[in-house]
Amino acid sequence: MRRINNMPPEERFSRTLFGVIMIVAAFVHWGKWVVLVLGVLFLISAWEGYCATCEFYKRIRSFK
Repeated sequence: MRRINNMPPEERFSRTLFGVIMIVAAFVHWGKWVVLVLGVLFLISAWEGYCATCEFYKRIRSFK
């Protein structure tokens, strides 16, 4: 739990978003494709060092 509290908020948002989408995808018949696409996007972002969901989170936070 200490590790979660030490994460930046945008990383916590990204992991939560991916987790929720993957859990919901388990309940639909085409969910394996959703998980496959998310996995590929995650690998690309890890390779490039760019976090699109982090940027999305920062834009959401700037509207408040």
